Amino acid sequence: MAGNEKKIIIVLAITSIIAIIGAQIYRTATAFHYEDHLDEVVISVDGNDLTLREFGYYIYTTEEFVQKQALLYDPEDPLHWWNTHFSAGLDSQFISELAMKTAINTYLSHIIYYNEAQRAGMALNTSQEETAFKEATELYSKMSDFNRERTGLNEVLIYSVIRRRDLGAKYAEYLALNMDFSGFDDEPGALLAGDGDYFQNVILPQHTVVKNEKLIKHLKIGRITVNNR
Repeated sequence: MAGNEKKIIIVLAITSIIAIIGAQIYRTATAFHYEDHLDEVVISVDGNDLTLREFGYYIYTTEEFVQKQALLYDPEDPLHWWNTHFSAGLDSQFISELAMKTAINTYLSHIIYYNEAQRAGMALNTSQEETAFKEATELYSKMSDFNRERTGLNEVLIYSVIRRRDLGAKYAEYLALNMDFSGFDDEPGALLAGDGDYFQNVILPQHTVVKNEKLIKHLKIGRITVNNR
């Protein structure tokens, strides 16, 4: 082999190595580390900010629910279910996409109903407060150390979220008894849920919602508190 050819091969080899190392450095530098973003705002509703740390409750409970389905569908590879795509016209989506929408819409309904409940002077009674606290304690106790650290959740924060959910539920019950749902097919409970037609088409448009899409696109639901080992 001629000397020039050897030099060319060496140069190409060195260039390839540099390119590979550069790509690895870039991936490392741009990798998304969930725990580093816990105090960033994910969603703002009428000026009420929700951090990723608080949103961790919705991620954890949504993943827990869907993971049970995933394990029934394919015990050896639950991600098979998370990555399943359903074709339904404009509503076609992956299970993971549906799960994220569910988590977000659930929060939206909770915070909107909670704020309306406060404006209406509603409050939880002592028994309801105690029930919320007990649920928060039980949920936190069953979380693994990994998921506690991963989500940044603690008993106090979980209790706050559950309390907000329960007070919001009281307002939703009030709406179910007093609103006119003519023109809608489902029963009031389903219509008023976060993904319900009445909530999505009548209630939600009355509020200002700002989503941190840049952050949300990095949230790989189905791999945050489950399927991450």
